[in-house]
Amino acid sequence: MRDKMDLTVGSPFKKIVIFMLPVLIGNIFQQMYSLADTIIVGRTLGADALAAVGSTNSIHFVIFSFMSGLSSGVTILTSQFIGAGDRKKAKKSVAMVYIIGLAMAAICTILGTVFLKELFVILNIPDRLYEDAYIYQFICIAGFVGILLYNMVSSLLRAVGDSITPLVFLIIASVLNIGLDFLLILKFHMGVAGAAYATVISQSISGITCMVYSIKRYEIFRLRLPDFKVEKGFLRDHIKTGLPISIQNSITGIGVMFFQSALNDISPEAIAAYTACSKIDAFTVSPMFAIATALVTFTAQNYGAGKDDRIREGVKMSLIAEALFSIISGAVLIVSCRWLVSLFVGKEEFEILRLAKIYMTIESLFLWSAAVLFVFRAAVQGIGVTKIPMIGGALELAMRITAAVAVSKIFGFTGLSTATPMAWVAAGAINVIYYFYKSKKNFGIKKLTEV
Repeated sequence: MRDKMDLTVGSPFKKIVIFMLPVLIGNIFQQMYSLADTIIVGRTLGADALAAVGSTNSIHFVIFSFMSGLSSGVTILTSQFIGAGDRKKAKKSVAMVYIIGLAMAAICTILGTVFLKELFVILNIPDRLYEDAYIYQFICIAGFVGILLYNMVSSLLRAVGDSITPLVFLIIASVLNIGLDFLLILKFHMGVAGAAYATVISQSISGITCMVYSIKRYEIFRLRLPDFKVEKGFLRDHIKTGLPISIQNSITGIGVMFFQSALNDISPEAIAAYTACSKIDAFTVSPMFAIATALVTFTAQNYGAGKDDRIREGVKMSLIAEALFSIISGAVLIVSCRWLVSLFVGKEEFEILRLAKIYMTIESLFLWSAAVLFVFRAAVQGIGVTKIPMIGGALELAMRITAAVAVSKIFGFTGLSTATPMAWVAAGAINVIYYFYKSKKNFGIKKLTEV
């Protein structure tokens, strides 16, 4: 079964690059409209509005990370079945992704809206930011099912080797989001609520149209009622693969919440500085995430095909590319940090610019550790082992809590800025160790069609 791109033959480097490029362009577009959101809010509504949006990002991050982790985790099995040429199991796997994803999305939406005020208490939201922060986050969580739909369908498309279709619909969402930002914020003066509505509407439209196109384009998406029959063992296998990644992402998100709570306790200027830096940082690591995303599918398909040598070659090439990029981009960020942050808040916000310089310098010096983490975590996930990345997520949580509770108390914002680098190093170490352990055992490869 070869619905789109067969990653089990040909040059590993070439296949990863070809598969990665649409993912990279998509990530860039995603970050561009996220940047547009932030810049429009910061420059038209003011630094406090920017801080209000940024002060609650960790809540959305926890919920979205859990669900996106679940989607990407369960689709690992889809990729493996495709690599093994088992169309029947692959179609049932697609159905299982929809069942698990939509059910959990509904639960997260309900819990998120009901307990939002309690989460705000945990985050120590400053009084002057509370109202805008609550409005923005409530709208985003209420529309979460629509936001998730695109990510779920795009994960499935990448599982079958198609990284171009998600890009097309992401571009549509990006353009629509920016247009709605201008319309709702500048024309209808809806404030931060306009930014939230723009995100929910654009993502929902993109997700629905992407799903409809996928059904028309690929036979594997044309599911029948028997495909949705829940078999206990099949469901267990998908949850066993996907849940650890969800937990891993959620643990990381909880660590971000500790970080956000400590940050919110410093000053609105610190919140604004971090919000701007996090947007720039997300844009910077997009190529690294794209390579890692491609490597997961590449590894999963070759694992299903029983080709361990191709897995090793793919990991090697990915690591070289990510390491070089991290060094170059880190240097560029250190030099251009003040200018980039001034795009969000203006050149007159001297305290915000000073704090942003501190944060960005520390993180840029450790981008190499992010490269190591992304590559080896992707490889471990691709062979279907998700518990190790989950343990890595727990180590990330420990490091972020340490930075938030202990280091920041001694060194203030500078100490807090070490949270992400500490998390990268700790989580990267365990994934590297496990990868080489499994590599010596040929990754425990077995033919999935014989299971």
